[in-house]
Amino acid sequence: MIRKFLPVLLCGLLGCLLAWEGSIWLFHVFMLYDDEGYVLVSLKNFSLHGSLYSQVYSQYGPAFYLVYDALHRLLGFAWTNTTGRWITLLNWTGAAVFSALLVRRARGSWPLVLCVLVEVFSFLRIMTSEPMHPGGTIALIVAATAWLGWELLQVDRIDAFAFLTAAMGAVLAMMKINVGVFLGLSAVLWLALSMLPDRSRQYAWVLGIVGGLLPLALMRTRIDEDWARVFAAVAGFSILGATVAAGSAARLRPAGPRTWLGFASTGLAVAALIAGLILLRGTSLAELWQGLIVGPLGHPNAYAFGPVWLPGTLWLAGGAVALLLLACRFPEDRRLGMCLASMKIVAAIAWVYCIIRHLDAYQGIAGLNYGVPLAGLFAWPLDRKNPASRPGDQARGWLAIILVFQALHAYPVAGSQLNWGTFLWVPLMALGFEDAVRVVGTTFTPTVAVRTCRATTIIASLLAAHLTMNFSFMSLSLLARKGNEPLAQPGAEHISVQADYSSALRILAENVRAHGDMLFSLPGSYSFNLWTGVGTPTLANVTHWFSLLNDEQQQAIIRRLDSADRPVFIVQHAILADAVGSGVRPKGPLMDYLLSSFHRSFTIESYSFWVPNGRSIAALSTGILTTSPDDSPGKVHLQLTVAPHADKTTCVELWSTQGANERLLTLDASQTEVTLTPLRLDGTETGSPYVASWPWSNEQVARVTLTFTPPSPLPPPNTIEVLFMNDEGNCTGTARILTGDGWKLGLENRDAAADRP
Repeated sequence: MIRKFLPVLLCGLLGCLLAWEGSIWLFHVFMLYDDEGYVLVSLKNFSLHGSLYSQVYSQYGPAFYLVYDALHRLLGFAWTNTTGRWITLLNWTGAAVFSALLVRRARGSWPLVLCVLVEVFSFLRIMTSEPMHPGGTIALIVAATAWLGWELLQVDRIDAFAFLTAAMGAVLAMMKINVGVFLGLSAVLWLALSMLPDRSRQYAWVLGIVGGLLPLALMRTRIDEDWARVFAAVAGFSILGATVAAGSAARLRPAGPRTWLGFASTGLAVAALIAGLILLRGTSLAELWQGLIVGPLGHPNAYAFGPVWLPGTLWLAGGAVALLLLACRFPEDRRLGMCLASMKIVAAIAWVYCIIRHLDAYQGIAGLNYGVPLAGLFAWPLDRKNPASRPGDQARGWLAIILVFQALHAYPVAGSQLNWGTFLWVPLMALGFEDAVRVVGTTFTPTVAVRTCRATTIIASLLAAHLTMNFSFMSLSLLARKGNEPLAQPGAEHISVQADYSSALRILAENVRAHGDMLFSLPGSYSFNLWTGVGTPTLANVTHWFSLLNDEQQQAIIRRLDSADRPVFIVQHAILADAVGSGVRPKGPLMDYLLSSFHRSFTIESYSFWVPNGRSIAALSTGILTTSPDDSPGKVHLQLTVAPHADKTTCVELWSTQGANERLLTLDASQTEVTLTPLRLDGTETGSPYVASWPWSNEQVARVTLTFTPPSPLPPPNTIEVLFMNDEGNCTGTARILTGDGWKLGLENRDAAADRP
């Protein structure tokens, strides 16, 4: 009994450890481009106002909003960065568990199941970069559909399989139209293959060729670009190969008219239900059509970047199809079978070796360049006469068909979509590898069987090393905590990042609260709105608003900014520079208005804070470091603008924000003179400067000047963080030293106007 449940227990413990590792990663990262804030703000606005597409802007379908709005109302959680990360962890872990469960149900060994669990979790680590993005939910639904679909197929319930895939495809289509269509096409192709008579492989080739033309039609608007042509060709070959391989597997009961009718009616019913619910929430039919269909169709023209294509990918895809052609022509050739089995074993070993060597950095790229073209070969049944191999053959065929269609998710934007679209390569590879090892070990000579055992030992060792690597990453992330600081913002209290980045975000949020009654950003960085409670001009919020919002939507934002009493504007220059470098230059009426109506107040790290022309502010928690005149050689003045402090400051510590966050110097009554100048929020003085005694406090905004002689040369001022400490040794506030002459906008050599974002 213990031996029976021990593997299940080990799998559960491993899943818990992976979830713990994932939580550590999720709460130690915050991405500059802040897609997370955009999604959370749109979810929050939809929950409050409804009116998706008419008022609340979204690039995604209504199902995403309806599902999470229902959970929000049922569970009562708030729309915060913390909530988004916990939801992401559930999606991430769930996708890995469903992938491993599919392998087990397809009669994969327990060691293989554990390895798949670890590797899929590693493959989807990209979710830490975009918490709460619909891609995480999509990955969970795709993995669950792959597993549940196979559960129904193996018990010969093809009607239930059709209902399930139609329902899940409709949900995905109403969440992100292309992904849902791809899942629906996978099911349609599988059902069509089930109707083919035995040994009618020529029909499978015909279906594969028809399916292989889909990428060409999908990418027609970008087909003049090299990356799109390669993508269309690789995807076309891969669909052809997967279709032929799945068609050659042992099939179950064929789909009949009732099955097809149930598939179509279920898909339409689910889509109609979701459409009806969103119409009840204030969206018109025309707006739904625009947001769900027209908008996504125009997305490749608005913004696109292709995947990295490694040398030989196209040849690999074409060569795999050629090998499948030979396998169809000589299905009983033992030497050819041996060759295919050996290729699977070598390919699996090469995969694990490469991901260990590159520390998981390129799994999405490798999945598209390497896994997708080989999907057909790994799905090819090596021993069709053996009834024991039937579950594995069917499972691999089903996985391969889903994989090659979901890989198209990476068009037109090949970012995190690479991983979301290709992670099913891992269970497919695992099942194909085990099938090859079994066939080689039982069919051929003892010498080959010995070599197969050695290969199995090698792959097991590599996978064990990969498991160790995963937890090494976890250890590194734990060590990184020593150099991190918490964001300390509402809804993001448990998130900590590098000290320089964390302090910059805190200071920007503090100045938004103090100086703004409306906040806009370029590109859209909406986590600031969540942290500060300062609203956006309208509900049309998106990161690349300069590309995605029409003139009418931009004019509405202009009117709201123009009518606000204290609007403020944040620019993220690093992301903006990347967009400009890729050929996407912000332009339009809103951009013209911002350039002519706002000016820069201060810059910190890669951000700048802007206020309307004619208005000045006291930039809170910022300062400058200057040297004393010649009559006081060696002395420096640290001039800080600080908000009111209730606690008395007994000492001030200077810390380096670089590396391990080292303390540089402690300033106190023994060597430092303090001068306070009362200020208004606009930066003007309300009284004369006066010398304060330690410990000191300020009851209003003040300019604090600390005069001291540093015992050793200080690092560059913009790498120094200032901490105010009370008599109990607690930090009551922080500030950053800025360097006026060294401010950079991140667009040098790209824009002649130095003050333009």
